[in-house]
Amino acid sequence: MRPPEPSRNTAIFYALPAMAAAVPTIPAYVLLPSYYGDDLGLGLAITGAILLLVRMIDMATDPLIGWLSDRSGNRKIWVGIGAIIAGVGLWYLFTPPDQPDAMYLLIWASVLFLGWTMFQVPYLAWGADLSGDYRERTLLTALREGAGLIGIVLAGGIPVLINAPDRAAEIETLALVTLVLGAVFIALMIWQVVDPVAQQKAMAPARLSKPSGKIGNPSVALRLGIRSLRDNRLFVRLLCAWMINGLAAGLPAVCFPLFVRYYLELDQDVENILILAYFSAAILAIPLWVVMASRLGKHRVWCLAMIMAIVAFAFVPFLGAGDALAFGIICLVTGAALGADLALPPAIQADVDDWDRYRFGARRTALLFALWNMTNKLAMALAAGIALPVLGAFGLTDDGGEKTGALIVLVLIYAVIPIVLKAGAIGMMWRFPLDAVHQVAIRRRLLRRTV
Repeated sequence: MRPPEPSRNTAIFYALPAMAAAVPTIPAYVLLPSYYGDDLGLGLAITGAILLLVRMIDMATDPLIGWLSDRSGNRKIWVGIGAIIAGVGLWYLFTPPDQPDAMYLLIWASVLFLGWTMFQVPYLAWGADLSGDYRERTLLTALREGAGLIGIVLAGGIPVLINAPDRAAEIETLALVTLVLGAVFIALMIWQVVDPVAQQKAMAPARLSKPSGKIGNPSVALRLGIRSLRDNRLFVRLLCAWMINGLAAGLPAVCFPLFVRYYLELDQDVENILILAYFSAAILAIPLWVVMASRLGKHRVWCLAMIMAIVAFAFVPFLGAGDALAFGIICLVTGAALGADLALPPAIQADVDDWDRYRFGARRTALLFALWNMTNKLAMALAAGIALPVLGAFGLTDDGGEKTGALIVLVLIYAVIPIVLKAGAIGMMWRFPLDAVHQVAIRRRLLRRTV
């Protein structure tokens, strides 16, 4: 029996937690590395190494949590517990003492990312469970990612509105906003949004939960599940493109504050305005990408957005100190491309999940999204673990001295390398074979199996 498509109210209640989860995105991925490494004096090399270690450890939990979420048959429990753990880690990480040591950063970053994984993996899988329609999935994903971008814009606008005296007050305020919005929106989602997997398990518990043979051993089942995903070539292809493009996005994100401060020589107020413009452009562009995707296909439109970002990044090496307006235009163009990066690939991943279920005869939605989430973390970890130590080695943040070499390296990491990476992702996705026609056929075959 085909589950009903989600109503608009259901879609909105599902999307709202993404707004709360996105508020700390700028601090966690963009500001915290330079905040701990530069402002708090921990050092760029040490900060980058710790964040790389934390995210590498965190990635090991993604497949396990995804597999447990699929096996438990209940997305809501994982989302609720994960949100609580993430909230505790967020508060301590965003309100550090005046001179935190490396252990402080290691512990609370680990708590935050563990809770984030427990929330995010089942949350993403929950969205794929809600609809099987090719276009409806795009709309649902776009609504969730659009809500996330609103949260990011809110995070960028709060420092401007409150006129925070320093970076510490700015980050603490964002932590408070996140905790309040998260408590309200996640509670509403758990109350109002149906969990299709839990419903199906309640209707057929024996068929869905019965283990057989050695598959009943959790560690064996997890290893076999991950190993069999290698046979899903569509998933591997999409995952590699997502990873490469994620690294192309992560390098500029990590270097953004340093690029504005040391290369463009602009102050923090201008930096906040540029961040706000970047994410505002992403929000405004999402409806355009959704309309284009319905006509041209999700994978092809995603490639067009990456091409647009490449063109914008190509102008970065020609900027100089004080070029706020020119860089603002680049931020608007790359921000618009970000809207496609956020809205389209997860919707393609949901379609690939249909193919995986049809090909292998098992529901592994959360496991697939766990590996999806893991590659995104790996990309961000590599971005911080590569960019910050390299820039620190070239003496970018050292007082006095010649910085010409460091600034050249900064431009290479911020713009040139992302161009090369995005070109590689485009090559992988331009002829991606899973389009609307194939997805509809797969869904029909899946529905015939359940009748």
